[in-house]
Amino acid sequence: MTSQRRRSSEQLLTRVIGIAGELLITFGVIVLFFLAWQLWINNAVVANEQKTLTKELQESWATPTDSAAPTPSASQDFGIPPAFAGAGDGNKFATLYIPRLGQNSGRVVANSVDLPLVLNHGFYGHYPESQWPGQPGNFALAIHRTNWGSPFGDANKLQIGDKLFVETKDGYYTYAFRNYEYVLPTSVNVILPVPGGNRAPGDQSLMTITTCNPLLGDAERLIVYSVLESWRPRSAGPPAEIAAEVNGKAS
Repeated sequence: MTSQRRRSSEQLLTRVIGIAGELLITFGVIVLFFLAWQLWINNAVVANEQKTLTKELQESWATPTDSAAPTPSASQDFGIPPAFAGAGDGNKFATLYIPRLGQNSGRVVANSVDLPLVLNHGFYGHYPESQWPGQPGNFALAIHRTNWGSPFGDANKLQIGDKLFVETKDGYYTYAFRNYEYVLPTSVNVILPVPGGNRAPGDQSLMTITTCNPLLGDAERLIVYSVLESWRPRSAGPPAEIAAEVNGKAS
């Protein structure tokens, strides 16, 4: 009797272990499918949506003179950019292009850093309390580092002087990459008018982009700082570096 009980217990334990193993394998397969969706399929879907949204924004900004805009030429001084009118909460108001991150780096900028509303749709999110494009101070943005169609996975490959272009209904703002900084998630002073301090910005216009670090983690924040170099009105056509993407000719 004791031997039969022992065998029954061993058989029951074997079945339980077998069922547990099957469940773990099933769970592992589900996790792999989820990762594949997040890292590749969803990325591709959102990136494609972003291309469509970028084109829709451009069409909404188009004027009769745009079709006759000259071929982009060498940089020209167009003076001080006009005052940007701002945008309502969650509204799309710009597109940001970073050629160093690829020929299809353009992503729409919306006025919010809300996850479900903005960041989880692949947008750059504008910190509403920060400045607007071209204004003295700090035009501060956030974006996911990976997933959600983000092009920002290779952000740490930016080199000093690389150009970042912000397209709005007024024209194109050219920023030059200055430096990186790695900070804790609590270091919200990076989006102040002068990052890290309480000084007045003077006439300096910055763009700060915050994103998570490391890849697939959020233990800290990678901060990308750029300085406004120039701007050009829509009537002058896009800067040469992004002309192909803006005109829908990028591969």
